[in-house]
Amino acid sequence: MWLLFMKKKLSIIVPVYNEVNTVLIVLNKLKELNLYNNFTSEIIVIDDNSTDGTKELLKNFERENLNNNLKFIYKDKNSGKGDSQKLAIPLCIGDFTIIQDADLEYNINNINSLLELIVNHNYDAVLGYRKLTKTKIYSTYFVFHKLAVFILTFLTNFLYGSNFKDVCTCYRMIKTPILKSFKINGERFEYDFSMINQLAKKTKNIGQLAIEYSNRSFRDGKKNTWIVGFYAMKRIIFDRFNI
Repeated sequence: MWLLFMKKKLSIIVPVYNEVNTVLIVLNKLKELNLYNNFTSEIIVIDDNSTDGTKELLKNFERENLNNNLKFIYKDKNSGKGDSQKLAIPLCIGDFTIIQDADLEYNINNINSLLELIVNHNYDAVLGYRKLTKTKIYSTYFVFHKLAVFILTFLTNFLYGSNFKDVCTCYRMIKTPILKSFKINGERFEYDFSMINQLAKKTKNIGQLAIEYSNRSFRDGKKNTWIVGFYAMKRIIFDRFNI
């Protein structure tokens, strides 16, 4: 029944903070992406008060690309990726919504694979899980990162009765009405984990697909640190028991 009322539009949320070297590459790739089954896209870009020249690049890009499928939000205060998504979700008008980071760690062509899966199987959501066996080890952080992904995924599955393979993934494609119905908690990176928690509470009709992933170093702009894992664990537990 859902398929009968589809507008065949995908909403793509792009949170941005200090990505001067990659953001335009990402946006141009998204613009040029031919989506599966003649879907169109809307791209919602939220700049989190960047200080490295990203904001100026985005404003120039906006002036050069004045059309209805691109929306830009410029925040006056740096308040985190979670807040950026919180601002963007109410603006989404697509059948499905996906989050796209403004770096090049995720292969944008994987969006089509996720879209094909969610449409053909009428899933409520599809998650792209990363094959971390190919993670480049730039420092000891990246060793613990792989361990943290395993622990956080195991904890989520244990507490929510889910079968996720990677709860830390950026690629979460969700039916927009379902996404808008969530009460997502937490700030900054906690928000990402709360979105997964609410999804696990809402439905078991979730597909998963292996995606290409190429991690970057802190020198190249990696922002996560070990403290994110502690906040994520807190959010997984708090959401489960409605604390």
